[in-house]
Amino acid sequence: MPRASGRQVTAQRRQRKVYLASAAVGLLVVIVAFALVSTLANKSSPNVAAAKAEGLYPLPSNVLSQVQEVPVSTLVANAEAASPNDVRPPEKLPPKAPQLSSGGHPEVMFICAEYWPSCAAERWALVMALSKFGTFSNLMGTTSSSRETSPRTPTFSFYGATYSSKYLTLITDELETNRYNPAAREYPLLQFPSRQEMSIINAWDVAPYTTKRGSIPFAYMGGKFLITSAQYDASAISQMKFQTAAGIMTSGKSTVSKHAEAAAGYLVGDFCALTHDQPTSVCSQVPSSLVGITTLPAT
Repeated sequence: MPRASGRQVTAQRRQRKVYLASAAVGLLVVIVAFALVSTLANKSSPNVAAAKAEGLYPLPSNVLSQVQEVPVSTLVANAEAASPNDVRPPEKLPPKAPQLSSGGHPEVMFICAEYWPSCAAERWALVMALSKFGTFSNLMGTTSSSRETSPRTPTFSFYGATYSSKYLTLITDELETNRYNPAAREYPLLQFPSRQEMSIINAWDVAPYTTKRGSIPFAYMGGKFLITSAQYDASAISQMKFQTAAGIMTSGKSTVSKHAEAAAGYLVGDFCALTHDQPTSVCSQVPSSLVGITTLPAT
């Protein structure tokens, strides 16, 4: 039997960790981790750190606002112009999907890992879109791992950040750090999903929404929309400084910026569907063709 490549091994480890709470594997390390996840989930304690996040750095307020203040009109215009071959809208969930809410608001559940470049890409679009509906606090900068494809892609870290909104609730888990442990041959676990989160992942991170169980990024938006991979390719900003990348991603001039803004525009349209077109200052700018836009029909 041929030996698995380093890329295959990394993907296999990532899938295994996402499904720790339901995996029935004989390896001792998985059994131990499963016990930890089960204990934490039974205590209803999401976002509990198993390791220390590394490589985080504060972002200058002017750089952060540069990303957050990209106009809705710009996001929408790029979404309308985007090709589905370049930017993928979220997928529509069937009516049987459980609704997800918290504090009286639709809940956006985002599961990712700090080392993974696709997660790095998706956070740019999420920050652009979610900033139209609420306010982030304590957003930090970080990068994807230097070991992966598109190494050291600059991005935001949701670890330790909070989000306040009158319209949406955001729950995030960063499953693993971005610092590889050579001795363990893996990325250390950072945050454990809650029991509810694991239930949703197990139910919906499956075909036809993904071809590979355990895929990340995974975003379950109110029980209406789903993301199981990055909406676009951000490899163009690999190894850049955050400030340089922010200038590019908000310029609207490069291909990667147009794609990131289009991805955010699709998210804004779906968030307006979740919030019933609130706030009007945002959703009145979104054409009906983009409200609730998806790639798959309900089944």
